[in-house]
Amino acid sequence: MNETKKRIIEAAITLFTEKGFHGTPIQEIAVQAGISKGAFYLHFKSKDALQVEIFRYYTSLIQEEMERAVAPGLSAEENFRRQTEVQIAQMQRHIDFIIMVIREQAFSLNPELIRFIEELRVSQADWYRDQLTSIYGEAIRPYTHDIYVITEGIKSHYMQQFISNPQALNPETLTDLIVRMTGQAAEGFLGGTLRPLLDDETLRALFSGLFPEEEEPEDVSGVIEAMRTTLCGLAIPRATAQYLQSTLDFLETQAAAGAGADRTAINGALSVFRPYPAFRDSLQEMKEKFALADE
Repeated sequence: MNETKKRIIEAAITLFTEKGFHGTPIQEIAVQAGISKGAFYLHFKSKDALQVEIFRYYTSLIQEEMERAVAPGLSAEENFRRQTEVQIAQMQRHIDFIIMVIREQAFSLNPELIRFIEELRVSQADWYRDQLTSIYGEAIRPYTHDIYVITEGIKSHYMQQFISNPQALNPETLTDLIVRMTGQAAEGFLGGTLRPLLDDETLRALFSGLFPEEEEPEDVSGVIEAMRTTLCGLAIPRATAQYLQSTLDFLETQAAAGAGADRTAINGALSVFRPYPAFRDSLQEMKEKFALADE
């Protein structure tokens, strides 16, 4: 990654943390990074594209450090401990990124970022499976998803507790606690004192409920086009109009996804139009075409 692109990412993190994603114009990011607005567009086609790249950048930093932490001569358990400590230390070092993720929900309308986060979760779950089977053998495999959720939950909530004073956190101490709790969870599942909540059958049922197999929603291009026409007739600030236009673009990508459309994200996108009575009929049509439940 070149130095200018890195400066843009780090400037955006600072500003998104302070003002939020939608509250930060591209011009301000460019000024913070010491470049022109035109130079920004040489590196990123949009603010949404920058947001995705921020996640990729920080994820790659952590992954590279974790790979360097592995020592072939050490046991699987010790390497798991070393990699866990790297994760915590990197999160502590880049606390602005953690704050942005916690406070900013705008990425729910960015389909590319949604895909990246889902891929990252799968990758993390696979990493836990590989680490745990290396330590405990194949017998632990049915319980790895539960242990992944338990371990990541502990790590995430401790990081949030220290978010106002990250330097007070000792990564080694938290790592020891996480490794100990991971071991206790593994022993509990293997010994039969704990029952998994996320076995294969339950996971299939959960995902079946979230992404039901059904016919593709009816074509909604006509409704979206009608919403664009309505939007043109509204007397609202330019920035608001641009935001609503980008939301309609997102709805079009979801319509094109057919049965794979993310209905939770669609609901979130439609909610930004609810303050405007002119969209009432169109919103009802969209709910029907996407088979969305009434709120």
